[in-house]
Amino acid sequence: MAASRPPRSVSSRDMSVGCERLEGGTSWDTLEWTKIEPVTRSVSHVNLEFLLEAERVVEEGHGVVLVNTDEAGTLFVTNFRLLFLSDGTRNIVPLGTIPLATIEKFNKMVVKIQSNSRQTNKSSSRRLLQIIGKDMRIIVFCFRPRTKQRRAIYDALSRCTKPERIWDIYAFTCGPSKFSNPNPKVRLLNEYFRLLGIGFHHASMSMVEDGSFALSNDLWRISDVNFNYALCQSYPFALLVPNTISDEGIIQASNFRGRSRLPAISWCHPGTGAVLARSAQPLVGLMNTRSNYDEKLVAALCARLTDGKDSRSVKMAALVAGVDYERQWLVMRYKGTRVMMKRNG
Repeated sequence: MAASRPPRSVSSRDMSVGCERLEGGTSWDTLEWTKIEPVTRSVSHVNLEFLLEAERVVEEGHGVVLVNTDEAGTLFVTNFRLLFLSDGTRNIVPLGTIPLATIEKFNKMVVKIQSNSRQTNKSSSRRLLQIIGKDMRIIVFCFRPRTKQRRAIYDALSRCTKPERIWDIYAFTCGPSKFSNPNPKVRLLNEYFRLLGIGFHHASMSMVEDGSFALSNDLWRISDVNFNYALCQSYPFALLVPNTISDEGIIQASNFRGRSRLPAISWCHPGTGAVLARSAQPLVGLMNTRSNYDEKLVAALCARLTDGKDSRSVKMAALVAGVDYERQWLVMRYKGTRVMMKRNG
């Protein structure tokens, strides 16, 4: 079998060209399209090693070709994802595997391929299933003719991507909770301990009641500044914040955010120091006021990231830096000109 081509996304615009190119590919020939008879296959109930906890196969199709890589394999629809297993390596192909929740839309397609033989004018057709993901992927599968496998996969996707009950979603079927204590405060502290790299500590209600949960590592600490929800009613009782910022600094920074929703850590990487933080918009007002406490808090969140990128627009960055954006824009657009701006007062 020829070596697999590098993965690529396939658009509907170049579908006909792509299928003509695949006409001579070895993956098509190995399937022996004209010799396949209609079969009725029940879903295998064996415990496949690549399935996740409580993941079950809803439908499967054999002899399916992933057009993006010209690779033959088996296509599974589970209660969690659409999964493509290579026949050659028996490994999951990442490009052909996508969680159901990230599928934007899918549709069936038929592309007719003109035969290369000069002795016949007959044309064959390829039965395709196109998957468009929310991650901008376009995945295309080709099915054996006269097996009704594409219809079965399509119907299974229709059922699983739009379940009738919310309890049919995989998140609600993946088994009992791993947390023995259902108390949300205890679970929150255990998650903080895990993020801090001190998972050997186990939270308890007594720890919550006496406030002995304020642990830390080299970068972050757990603060009880919102223990009685007096600081922010919509934030949890314990906050994960930089250990260089005191509780007084946290309180002052919260005054500069809507509803006191200061930048608080939701997730952090133990190795790189990267964080995901949530917050409300700063209360800059008409006068573009600033807060030293808020700026110090945000700077502390980014202290470990030396190669970060500024995602602000050029205009916004120029305003923050105190540079006249209009002057820069005019000089850039109108070469050889000088801009004179007169300020009042």
